[in-house]
Amino acid sequence: DGIEEVSDVSAKSDLSKGVIFENGSVKVGGNVSASVSTNTVLYKDGDDKNFGEHIYDSTITPALSANLIFDARPTETLRMYTKFGLAYPFVNKGTGAFDVEADGTVSGKKTFDFTKMKLTQTKSTDITITDWFKLKELFTDFSVKDTAFFRFGIHTVTWGAGYFFSPISDIINSSSIDPEHPEEQVDGSLNLRTQIIIPDSQNCIWLYVVPSTNFKNQTAESYLRDTALAGKVDILIGGWEFGLGGYYKYQNAPKAMLTATGSLQKVSFFGEFVYTYGAASEWLLNKEWDDKSSIFEATAGFSYYWKDPKLTIAAQYLFEGNDVDAAYKYLMYGHNAAFMISKGSLFKNDDLSLSLFGMANFGRKELDLSEAKKNIPMLAIATGLSADDLNSQISALENAMKGTSLTTKLTLSYKPFNEMTITCGPSLVFAD
Repeated sequence: DGIEEVSDVSAKSDLSKGVIFENGSVKVGGNVSASVSTNTVLYKDGDDKNFGEHIYDSTITPALSANLIFDARPTETLRMYTKFGLAYPFVNKGTGAFDVEADGTVSGKKTFDFTKMKLTQTKSTDITITDWFKLKELFTDFSVKDTAFFRFGIHTVTWGAGYFFSPISDIINSSSIDPEHPEEQVDGSLNLRTQIIIPDSQNCIWLYVVPSTNFKNQTAESYLRDTALAGKVDILIGGWEFGLGGYYKYQNAPKAMLTATGSLQKVSFFGEFVYTYGAASEWLLNKEWDDKSSIFEATAGFSYYWKDPKLTIAAQYLFEGNDVDAAYKYLMYGHNAAFMISKGSLFKNDDLSLSLFGMANFGRKELDLSEAKKNIPMLAIATGLSADDLNSQISALENAMKGTSLTTKLTLSYKPFNEMTITCGPSLVFAD
């Protein structure tokens, strides 16, 4: 699926010896991934098309992406690192302006309430190409006397212990884990991280300063108010690691969180708990500390790997208690569950593997997109999509938000050689 290149041909032998860097070294790496995929509908409730018509409607989707990494170690205590990606297909977007009422806006998130959306047409209808370049990470590391370790820049914050879901990871990072692709790196944010190791122990303290990225018309006072502070303490007790921390930003929802990871009889367990005082939309409307909701999020899961049969099992439960903000109300509110069973070396063939994935939601609020449907002509101008495509996408989203959903996927993979994988399998989606 990808080809990895490293400028230093001795990198693998260095890693095997535990030697990653020498002073003054610069390492360049990356990967290229290309894929072609298609989905064919075999059966759908209320659909009178026959199998031949579904085959005719199938679409081929090519994708091409690359990640490039530069890692430099000028001195023993200084490191500079950057990772960026290029991707195809590029996203075509037209110009337009969304007018969303205040109570439908989630502070700091690119989400809005469809039910309160009004679209204002702009004069320009040009289509532009965007979203083809993404800066994943850009930071520098430096340390003081092997006690305090600093990292400043754009990087992923590795808070949280969840595999399919992680409300704690969402506190600072700018994107969430994709349950169907949990191994993919989430997007980080600009922050200063300080790690302080407690002497003669395996415990440590993490401190974060998350500065505002809004530099336009900012005074020193307003900039400091838009800067967030966060901290976490990791404590090792026996074979379990516990984390206790919090997040604070002026006139925004404060958070307190707890994590736990450990194992029993070779089975790995993990859990997270987050308490938030007030929803983001409540703080947007009222900056005072009174009249705020208490929001609870909790998740727990386990994983186990059998080395001999090459069998992996993972499952996780998430309760999302945010029924105030639109994004959570419609997408994740309520009880969520996900599981994965993966079997490698199928029929004693290392090139064959089989995996089963499932995800369910119970208690989600129903979604009303009637206002969005009324504005389809305007949305077509803003997005560059056809009215038919928009109508089908909105209808599909509305049908999927029925309050209960279940998705299962069974995937058979075959690797004819190291750089290529062929996958196929059925997918069942129960919208309600």
